[in-house]
This record gives sequence, structure tokens and C-alpha cells, in this order.
Amino acid sequence: MRRLIFIGLFGLFLTGCFWGDEATSYTKLTKDFWLNWWADSTDQHILLSFENDGNGGTPIINRTVFAVGYNNNFIIAKQHPDKEEEIQARLFNHDSVTGDYLLESPADTIWLSGEDSIYERSGKWYHISNGWNPPDSLRPYRKITYYHIVDIRHYEQKNWDSYKIYTFDNEAEFINKRHELGVPDDLIFTIKSPTLE
Repeated sequence: MRRLIFIGLFGLFLTGCFWGDEATSYTKLTKDFWLNWWADSTDQHILLSFENDGNGGTPIINRTVFAVGYNNNFIIAKQHPDKEEEIQARLFNHDSVTGDYLLESPADTIWLSGEDSIYERSGKWYHISNGWNPPDSLRPYRKITYYHIVDIRHYEQKNWDSYKIYTFDNEAEFINKRHELGVPDDLIFTIKSPTLE
């Protein structure tokens, strides 16, 4: 009986190791560019991958991408940033002298747990953390939308300098750059994730 239990647990372990890191969803866009996400749709990003299945590669537009359009010359995308990582990096800036966390901005205390201890020392603010439970509204942070144009007209496989990414924090600049680059008007956002907008 023990042997059967051991074999069953070992089988589950192998299943997790070999198939647990596969992309949950992936869509081939064009050339070596993919729309992927792992484990959670809020991880949706655009990936440059030389794999046949788009698994593994380099994210060129980070999460959370929620709208994409493409042809053989351009990829356009809309994305909400991940403020959780940014705020976490500011909150958990370990100070080697005190052993606590240096607060770069006292305004960040709104993100801390009510049980955290906050103190000032030599004109700087620190906190002793009791953990962090960030709100879902930080990932994706829907109050900010970035617009991207990926120019792949001269893309060559494995030549990292053969494509160019333009990023804008407002739609007017995005539209102006579209016209400047000659992105056709009929290139629209055909892949949309309404729950992430």
C-alpha cells in the first residue's frame, strides 16, 4: 500500500514539474511574436519567442496587455501597468544598517498593513513589516493605459536590433506616431480582453 501511495505522489510531482510551467494561453501574432499568459490572464504580455509554440522567450511588452492588433509590419497594443511590483519595490527597500525597510515616500504608508510599525530616524522614515496584502486594483492598474507600436518591418530573427517599440501614455501621441510611421488605418485591435480593460 505504501508503495502505491509513493508511486501516486511521485507521479503527481512529475506532472507538476514537466507541465506546470507551460503557458496557460498563447496566441501566435506574426513572425516570432506571441501573446502569452501564465496562470492568470492578468499576466498577459507580448513575447518574442523563437520556440515553435511560443513558450519561453523575452517579454517585449509586459503585463497586462488587454488589446492587440497586428499585421506583418506592425503590432499595436494597449496595456495597463503593474503598479504592484513598483510599489512593492519601494516598500521593501531593505536597509542594511537598521535591518528594517526604508520608505522612499511616506505617502506609500497607505499600502502597509495596519500592524506595521513606522518610525523616523535621522530624517528618514522606516517600517517594520508585518507582510503585505496588495489590493487587486494594482494589477492591472486600470487608471493608466499605455499604447504601444512595435515596428517589425525590418525584423530579422535573432537580431534584437531589427524591431523598434514606441510607447505612449496617451492616445493622441499614439495616433500621431501611427500616422508618422505609416501604420494603416485598417490595422485595429482585433484581440481584446474586455475583463482586463
